[in-house]
Amino acid sequence: MKILLVELWGLGDATFMTTALRPLLEAKISVTILCKPATAALLQPGYPQINFLTFDAPWTAFRGKYQLWSWPWKKLLDLVRTCRRARFDAAASVRNDPRDHLLMFLAGASQRVGFPRTGSGLFLTRRLLAPPTAHRVELWRLVGGSLLGKSLAQATPFLDANAYRPFRKGLPRENSKPVIALHCGARIAVRRWPEASFARIIQLLRQEFDFHLALFPDVDSYGRGLTPLADSCHDGLSIPQLVADLAACDLLLCNDSGPGHIASALDRPVLAIFGPTNPDWFRPYGDKNHVVIRDICPFRPCFDNCHFPEPICLTQLQVDETWPEIRDWFRRQLTLLSSRA
Repeated sequence: MKILLVELWGLGDATFMTTALRPLLEAKISVTILCKPATAALLQPGYPQINFLTFDAPWTAFRGKYQLWSWPWKKLLDLVRTCRRARFDAAASVRNDPRDHLLMFLAGASQRVGFPRTGSGLFLTRRLLAPPTAHRVELWRLVGGSLLGKSLAQATPFLDANAYRPFRKGLPRENSKPVIALHCGARIAVRRWPEASFARIIQLLRQEFDFHLALFPDVDSYGRGLTPLADSCHDGLSIPQLVADLAACDLLLCNDSGPGHIASALDRPVLAIFGPTNPDWFRPYGDKNHVVIRDICPFRPCFDNCHFPEPICLTQLQVDETWPEIRDWFRRQLTLLSSRA
């Protein structure tokens, strides 16, 4: 059986998809993923048996997605031809996006599984119902279960840290201190808690705990201003190197961003600061992870379409108000680490 999985969004979305990947591969199914190039770079080391078709879909752009005249129509047509030649038995997507569903229809897959919206059920042969508060992981369980004909209730996101070990650039440890990773960037700027707020949290954590701080600046250098507070700085990494170095850490402090989901899939506890998006759908998945969020803005969740000149859900999220919650989470996690040592 040959299956095409469509996941054209970000790295976090790619980690959610691994929920269904492992059961499909264990069933000896041939899997091809249609995705952005970054997703292929993320998953190839851990899932070498998967085929990848890469395409940067114009409807996933943050701005200008409806400028149809600027879409790469030739690449899109070439992609459809490639998919039709592959003769997929089934295609699936967890996005309730008519464009994904039309693409699966044009790709010629005989079975097309998804969550319909605004008439897109016409392009699907198997229409699934998404609970309104379902996390993306739970939607992939439904999709994978539909493809396999069995429940995947226990399946969770997974990246094999050992598969990325050859890419590790090195993480010095001092006296076996726990390693806290800090990534304060995010692909979309309105999801970023100010650097100054992270700086103050690090200063407060230093007063309470002894640890090695590994700083991961974003690709646009956001967060590099915190280098003086860090014990090591992991800058300019490829995606496999990012995974490898995160796997060498014990905990991650971050915004609502891809590295948070990567760390969670590596089974590293994550504390994420959330602003405009819905944590019911997009939080780092798993009981050991924690989301700090406040309903400061009356429009939250606005899904990155901010109504104000700045994201007040984050710029007005005060350190003093969140510190007790953050401190208590780190105390629990560091105590657990110490008990396992």
